Amino acid sequence: MTDLITDHTDYESFARERHSETLNDYSVSLNEARERGLLNEQDTRQLWQLLGLLSENDLFVQIPEWLAEKKVRVMDRSTPTTFVGHVTRETEDAILFENSAPARPLMRLAHGIHSLKRGIENTGADDDRREGLENRLREKRREFENRDDASILSDEWLPKSQLIAAVQRSD
Repeated sequence: MTDLITDHTDYESFARERHSETLNDYSVSLNEARERGLLNEQDTRQLWQLLGLLSENDLFVQIPEWLAEKKVRVMDRSTPTTFVGHVTRETEDAILFENSAPARPLMRLAHGIHSLKRGIENTGADDDRREGLENRLREKRREFENRDDASILSDEWLPKSQLIAAVQRSD
């Protein structure tokens, strides 16, 4: 499985890989693409923040829409194609991906956690503001840890050949 997982230790290499198609299409570097306004890095930054909160056993995967439509129990919304979970078993051709949840809501929570941490760092001597931010941070962390409600791709075998991305972050 390790041959399928891309492990990133810094944001710049992660962003270069996430935007590699755009960089290749325009034959530009990451910095040139930023300067020319070719990238919207909001999702990339939020995904990076999410990866930073995951345990070492968790993995971000992206699968094709047709496979998601086949494997995902959809409530009244569009079918997600990105998930966070962990691999518990593996064959030559597939992985058993368990305890998964759609990545998008977790990305929003991770961004909120990141923003609250920055806010706490910048509160200075305002104890009331700090306490309020710390309470909100605890609540966001509880929401992030309680993924059971969001699990709609549960215990599924995914063909290795159909994984668009499998990403982890190491610090």
